[in-house]
Amino acid sequence: MELWLVCALLTVLCYGVGEGLSKEPTVRLGSARMLVLYAVGSAPIYAAWFFFGSGWERLTQIGMALAVASAVCGCFGTIFWFRAMESGTASVVSGFTAAYPVITIAAAVVILGVSLVPLQLVAIAFLLIGAVVLGLHDHPGEAAVGKAWLAPMLLAIVLWGAWGILERMSIDALGFAGNAGIYVLVSTPIYLAVASRGLREGGSWDRAGIREAIPSLFLFSIAGITIFLAIGLGPIAIVVPLTTAYPIVAILVRRFWMDERLTFPQKFAIGLAMVGAFLATL
Repeated sequence: MELWLVCALLTVLCYGVGEGLSKEPTVRLGSARMLVLYAVGSAPIYAAWFFFGSGWERLTQIGMALAVASAVCGCFGTIFWFRAMESGTASVVSGFTAAYPVITIAAAVVILGVSLVPLQLVAIAFLLIGAVVLGLHDHPGEAAVGKAWLAPMLLAIVLWGAWGILERMSIDALGFAGNAGIYVLVSTPIYLAVASRGLREGGSWDRAGIREAIPSLFLFSIAGITIFLAIGLGPIAIVVPLTTAYPIVAILVRRFWMDERLTFPQKFAIGLAMVGAFLATL
């Protein structure tokens, strides 16, 4: 099995379990405090990657510009995702993320000259239909969560889609270590600045919430490394759709561990999105 595929599958597992476990601490602590914990926890990992990998050796102006753009898109996508998770149903928010490869693949076709086979076009259609159905359907009656999660989730999809192509171009220009260094330098101040506004709105650093957050944030940190490696080593038109299979794991965690139930339209939409992600890898 090729290294990029191993990294992609580890990304699916870590992001899936981490996302499945993140709903409760995000609600308990709020998205702002989760962002602080995420930034503080991941910064040392990327900084160490930069220094031990001699990331400064390949720094160029164009590469740094790509890395900055990638970091901005990636971290703001994560910020909006946390806000969507705070107000939406975890299984639905997780399934909706399967739509962002559409943007990455479209950019790869235009910018990198990647060609698509008919099966991948069908996959993109499935991803779009699944995302639309998830966005339009809510739980019935008292179980309804509203649509407050939809706007931040759409922004996350667009930003993550742009991040996918920019990340590959940045890694090609700077290497893994150089890209990691620029990422942590740009993203950490953004995370903390955005979170500081939310911290002033009230709430507290609940110890139980912090304990609940540690497993998911640890898994997110591992996935952040493996997805960098998968995107840098593998074919982007396959890697990005494949890694979006992680909502399957998240949904299974929510269903069997947290007992979070889905309506039939939501199951249908998530199923379409997951089939689309699978077809895109063929």
